[in-house]
Amino acid sequence: MHPQETNGSLIGTKLFGDYTITRKLGEGGMGAVYLANQPTINQDIAIKVLHGKAAESAEIKERFNREARVISMLTHPNIIRVFIFGRTPSNLMYLAMEFVSGRSLRDELKLGLMDELVAIKIVKQMCSALAESHDLDIVHRDLKPDNVLLTQFRGENNFVKILDFGIAKITNNETSEKQLTQAGIVYGTPEYLSPEQAQAKDLDKRTDIYSIGVMLYEMMTGKVPFDSTSAVQILTMHVFNEPLPPTKMASRPIAPTMEKIILKAMAKDPDDRFQNAMEMFAAMALRESEILTERKMVSTANHVPGSELTGMFAPVGAAPAFAAPQLRTQTAPIPQGVRNIPAEATSEMGIVPQDNTRKYLKVAVGILLVMLIALIIVAALLLTK
Repeated sequence: MHPQETNGSLIGTKLFGDYTITRKLGEGGMGAVYLANQPTINQDIAIKVLHGKAAESAEIKERFNREARVISMLTHPNIIRVFIFGRTPSNLMYLAMEFVSGRSLRDELKLGLMDELVAIKIVKQMCSALAESHDLDIVHRDLKPDNVLLTQFRGENNFVKILDFGIAKITNNETSEKQLTQAGIVYGTPEYLSPEQAQAKDLDKRTDIYSIGVMLYEMMTGKVPFDSTSAVQILTMHVFNEPLPPTKMASRPIAPTMEKIILKAMAKDPDDRFQNAMEMFAAMALRESEILTERKMVSTANHVPGSELTGMFAPVGAAPAFAAPQLRTQTAPIPQGVRNIPAEATSEMGIVPQDNTRKYLKVAVGILLVMLIALIIVAALLLTK
């Protein structure tokens, strides 16, 4: 065994060159997370190590391998990045990941009710991240406040990083899924599981939408919709019980639009939910617009730095899949995929902004022509006399 890995500790171990493990950040039943530093560039990274005993399980070992594959496919700024997958000098499996200093959404919720604009900002980032994940056929399956990290980024204190794709499902790889998921076994955290997940049914991306709905419910009311000392009872409630409307659970007023968003995301039937993450993103953006108008704030007040990297900072496409209390005035349609087009560029793309000046000018000219014709007729009549 490597001399610096005695007594189960990896502190002091060097990995892939000049990175040295300096301290343990946390530990669970299957592994531990360490901090490693490269002194020349002063860069910190996180090292997630699978315990030797856990690696004796073929299933756990494969799940660890799959987590590495899954995260390496994702490049979204709101998802934790993985750099290297390998083994320590003593042959322990590890993942070298982006180290992010911050607090979990769970810790934030313990501080009390969250401002609605902050909740919207967090959920929009989650939806944006999941849009990429779902496009790659990756379903997280364990979204909960503990797996949502809030950090600082370019002056934003609530920049989201989604963690832990350890039980993620790759929906286009059914063979390996059947090998890893035993019939009748429920994976995930009871308070945030969808009804279909609670029944160990086949899952798709809409199960993650349900979990986001539960978290949004908790952000707005301070409580999860279903709670019990029995995990089985919680799962049963997810399947059979309708959640108490947020307006009846919360100690503060909740707007009808927000309540409608939460209940739609938490619909029992997946067909009744938002069908993809960007549908929910658009709904959140609509409610955000309402709040900014109510509070007389500028439209960029809730902007998240880095969102321009995703191309999702302005919802484009179909209208939200629920009735909005206020409808925006429709203008010339913008083609799919076109976002925030500079005014000077629109004419080149065949998109001409509406301009009422020309219309009014045409009307005025028409009136003058009618009056001129009338005068000519009158003059002609006078001359004939």
